Amino acid sequence: MDGKANIYDIARLTGTTIAAVSRAFDPKGKIEQSKREAILKAAEKYGYRPNRAAGRLSGKAIKIGCLLIANIPEYYEELVAGIKNSCAKLSDFKVECDIRLVPPDENGDRVVAAAFEEYLRGGADGVITNIKYTAEAVRYISLLADAGIPCATVTSDAPESRRLFSVQNDFVTAGRMAAQLLSLAGATGSVLLFTGERDSYVQRHIISGFSEEAAEDGLSVIGTYDTSDDPDLAAEYAERAFSEHPDCAGIYISTANSLPVIGYMKKHGLAGKVKIIASDVFPGLSEYIKDGTVTATVYQNPYGQAKTAFEKLYDHITFKKPEKQIFTVVPQVVMKSNLHLYERNSQ
Repeated sequence: MDGKANIYDIARLTGTTIAAVSRAFDPKGKIEQSKREAILKAAEKYGYRPNRAAGRLSGKAIKIGCLLIANIPEYYEELVAGIKNSCAKLSDFKVECDIRLVPPDENGDRVVAAAFEEYLRGGADGVITNIKYTAEAVRYISLLADAGIPCATVTSDAPESRRLFSVQNDFVTAGRMAAQLLSLAGATGSVLLFTGERDSYVQRHIISGFSEEAAEDGLSVIGTYDTSDDPDLAAEYAERAFSEHPDCAGIYISTANSLPVIGYMKKHGLAGKVKIIASDVFPGLSEYIKDGTVTATVYQNPYGQAKTAFEKLYDHITFKKPEKQIFTVVPQVVMKSNLHLYERNSQ
């Protein structure tokens, strides 16, 4: 058969009707189990997928709630852009996104609780989030699951929750790559690590990977500074770190909260003397890569992660179950030579 099969092909191949094919893909559809299995097997073999979206054109809109922590603009703006891109592509199928930004302060918990309560009252058909996964947040995700509202995590994870799936970077590998890049760049002896919240799921794995590879490459991690995704704290810790460790040969900044640290180093003549490996790609950082201040950055593609999460959640809502629970994005090394390939405005 040339190309993918359509509903008529599947009906003909299985000796059934198009109505039977439709019922086979509906968990509540009345059809003999043997026929259902035959239809699903044929559909998988010939690449058929029911067009549930078309059936929604006359129905109510699908609303996907997106609850994102607004800590570092360079990072969360990429998530927002990825979500909006996917939502725009699906707008003909009556898909809407409700993006809410959670402030990284004492008001954050209140915003999160209010959003989840609204979702539970029917304010969303699905939810995407990357918030801090406190016990209360995990409880809300479970309540969503009980209510039949799927929740996906993006760029981070709460595996102990009842989230449907997660789209995330390969955190351990990202950490290992950063350590090896420092070594290849000529850093020897002592290195420093500037992290986000070190007890978070993401940073625990990054720190683990970085520390393991650093040890294998003969580097000594003499200081780890938890900037908590706070630019002011990052600047403060940069001053403290280089005061405490003036002979540091290299640093890895494992979040997008890198500009305050790099700015301090430029101001105090440390750029070029100390090797810098950063995270992700955004305009402010790109300039430091171009002028050689930053040797390389480990790209985690938050834009792509958000797009994938939105599209996979939409697929689930329209009756296509996700193939797995974790979709892993492969981290990539970006340097001056290939930076233009990763700057989104050039894609």
